[in-house]
Amino acid sequence: MSIATAQLRHVFGFRSNLSTPIAYQDEQTVVYPCGSNLVLYNVDQKTQKFILGQEKSQSMTAMAISPNRRYVALAESSDEKASIIIYDLQTMRRKKVLTASEIHATEYLSIAFSPDSKYLAAQTGAPDWTLIYWAWEKSKQLASIKTSTSNAINQISFNPTDSTQLCVVGNGIFRLYRYSENNLKQF
Repeated sequence: MSIATAQLRHVFGFRSNLSTPIAYQDEQTVVYPCGSNLVLYNVDQKTQKFILGQEKSQSMTAMAISPNRRYVALAESSDEKASIIIYDLQTMRRKKVLTASEIHATEYLSIAFSPDSKYLAAQTGAPDWTLIYWAWEKSKQLASIKTSTSNAINQISFNPTDSTQLCVVGNGIFRLYRYSENNLKQF
């Protein structure tokens, strides 16, 4: 007697509480979170593919697709440490897991890829409010800086033409940072 296994075919719903809750992989494929999954929905074929969230995570908090449309970064909160998981959209497999060792925050509020898709920036939540700059393919944290003491940060972004410049926006906050000499400096 064979044992039947359940296989995910369709999910319904949408998680709207992420900083960037929807993105396009290409002209036909929309990427969005639903429950603890990322859904890749092909609008022409009306099919869904899934990237499953981590078992130990509490929820998804941020998502970003690389400008070259090859990777998706997904931030997940946890009781212990927040993490960012980067998936290859061609193979649907996990590529890297990023965690910051000295950060005590349990969530990342916003993440962004650089225009050349080589770097990833992430903004943590309370109590740290730290901006982290990674060379993500090497899993190397290049720099970090405290961006706030109490005001919430809502969004971070890269300069579209310069991978060393970042913008941080929040409640009463608008700051520009530049990465140079292994440091992030406000300018």
